[in-house]
Amino acid sequence: MAKNTVLGLCTSGSRLKVAVSDGKRFLGAQRKVFNQERELFALVRRGLAKLGSDLRGVGTVCAARGPGRFTGIRIALTLAGSLQALSGAAVRTATLFEMLALQAAESADYRRRARSGPAGLAVLLHAFKDEYFLQFFTAAPGRRPRPEGEPAWLKAEAASARLAEAGKGIYVIADAEEDPGIYGLLPPGAAAAPRSVSKVLPAYVIKAALAFRGPLKPLYLKPAKYELENNVRPKAARRRP
Repeated sequence: MAKNTVLGLCTSGSRLKVAVSDGKRFLGAQRKVFNQERELFALVRRGLAKLGSDLRGVGTVCAARGPGRFTGIRIALTLAGSLQALSGAAVRTATLFEMLALQAAESADYRRRARSGPAGLAVLLHAFKDEYFLQFFTAAPGRRPRPEGEPAWLKAEAASARLAEAGKGIYVIADAEEDPGIYGLLPPGAAAAPRSVSKVLPAYVIKAALAFRGPLKPLYLKPAKYELENNVRPKAARRRP
């Protein structure tokens, strides 16, 4: 079987997302499930079957490498690494920031706004409770977005302040699928991306990974010892009667 199928995997959030492509068509599916590893292979097989392919026909695996849940990120990266080792599939990755930045840059809404001049682009993601991830890009229509500095893990107040410092012309795309109220952090005058692109679109797992060609390395961002250093304790498990 010719290995001409591209498989896209995103397990960073609450929704398992799978995309497949034969170079001409992009087919995507998603499912909100906690134990994503239990549903992963069934969703992958169904997607590949629609293209008349299977795992043996996968020549390239594209995966989201974070940020997100520690265990979740590793599900997609582990499968990508396994296919690379077992069948020689090429592996390409992208961060969620890169995926959303590319979605914004290629959207009709952003292209329309960019006609009046270059605008800064910010990608905002919900991390946990009052914690957020933020990264800035520059993006010209028809070109791949370029990151401006490293991504940051911030408390809500700090994230809102950083966006305000960026100026009124900042264009923000956020993952509103994971946090419907996330655009509430935007300062007055900031432009919010349409809801139609304010989520990780399965096809862009592939498109962004092929464009950015990131490493097979997870991006977690949150400091590993944050809970210990800030005396954050997990809630005690309920005792069964």
